[in-house]
Amino acid sequence: MFNLTKYVELKRLLTEVEAIEEKLMPNELEMLRSLQAKYVEPLNPDPFDVTSLNVMLRNVEIRKGYRFDPRRDGGRVINLPRKGVSKKN
Repeated sequence: MFNLTKYVELKRLLTEVEAIEEKLMPNELEMLRSLQAKYVEPLNPDPFDVTSLNVMLRNVEIRKGYRFDPRRDGGRVINLPRKGVSKKN
């Protein structure tokens, strides 16, 4: 059965995150776009999606105290050396 209360709460969180869109990191922005597309039509919200939106809001709040530019500092990639599968004789 459809839960309107949870859907309205999810839409409220989406609106809050959309308001701070310029402060989101690239991966957060990608998640926001995905959730916007997913919840165009009313659905029962996935608890993971609600948690993701709350984490985005929290992360932006945490980053406020730091000199951090999402457009400049967000493209970090961890490049670890790859090793082949070892065969034991």
